[in-house]
Amino acid sequence: MPRDPLEPTVLPKISVVICTFNRHDLLLEAIMSIELQDLPDQDYELIVVDNSDDLRAREQFREGLQITCAHRYVDEARPGLSRARNIGINAARAELVAFLDDDAKAPASWLRHIIEGFAIHEEAGVVGGPVRPIWTARPPAWLTPQLQSFLTVIDRGDEARLLTEEEWLSGTNIAFRTRAVGEVGLFPENLGRIRGLLLSNEELLVTKRIRDLGYTVFYDPKIEMHHRVHPERVSQSWLRRRVFWQVLSDLFIEEQPQKCPAEEDIEQVLGFLMKLTPRHRGVMGLFLDTDDPELLAAQTEAISGLARLLATDCGDWRGFLAS
Repeated sequence: MPRDPLEPTVLPKISVVICTFNRHDLLLEAIMSIELQDLPDQDYELIVVDNSDDLRAREQFREGLQITCAHRYVDEARPGLSRARNIGINAARAELVAFLDDDAKAPASWLRHIIEGFAIHEEAGVVGGPVRPIWTARPPAWLTPQLQSFLTVIDRGDEARLLTEEEWLSGTNIAFRTRAVGEVGLFPENLGRIRGLLLSNEELLVTKRIRDLGYTVFYDPKIEMHHRVHPERVSQSWLRRRVFWQVLSDLFIEEQPQKCPAEEDIEQVLGFLMKLTPRHRGVMGLFLDTDDPELLAAQTEAISGLARLLATDCGDWRGFLAS
């Protein structure tokens, strides 16, 4: 029976946004995890934003999709994760908006705990929790907990608390007051994943701007997300790429860039190379695989230093290396 146009519309309490790019084989699991939330159907809505460039796969997936919860499927021609997120925010009808990736799965209590977090902490503009890995293969010994953060494995402890300014939440398990993220101008569309570029920090920049408005950031271990770790990312070559792009992303969001620590970065590069055997002490030594976790950690620090040297005005550092 059609709704009476004069009947008041009951808005959902929270909108869920899943942005997808060429991962229709995994997207269905993410959608199913939202359909199985332990909330009444009227309390939430699902918005899928698809800016895949495989148009045939997009069309086939959409035609065969059957979603019982309130939902919208939005097609977008322009690629870019931040672009898709902004479209999702603009489409959201609820006062809260939550994000998960297309290769993630939410526990049934995920949305309920997010709503509770915002209700308890009225000053919170951002709420989130840990991200647990879904390993497709046994992780190698060299992949230490410190390096796992590059794979979006996040754990801020077992205590629900406000996060400090130095702590951050992952974009695959983060929620905002819709008005707050709107007040800061949404996500910067020149940051975030765009096709093969590993740019990041869009959530950090939005969160910082929301903090600047006086909001807080609340972390609750009950708000957990399970995120797939793709096999191709459990490699040292991918990790080196990820570290390089992280440095560029960090430099991009610095409002007042600090004086370039050229000497420190050069010492990191040279210090790592000196740990190698003499025949590997050239530039290619920065790209060698190793089973030694300590040596790999030193390598990632050296790559970070080299990326900063390449991306900033550090004077004649090439001459320093040659001397």
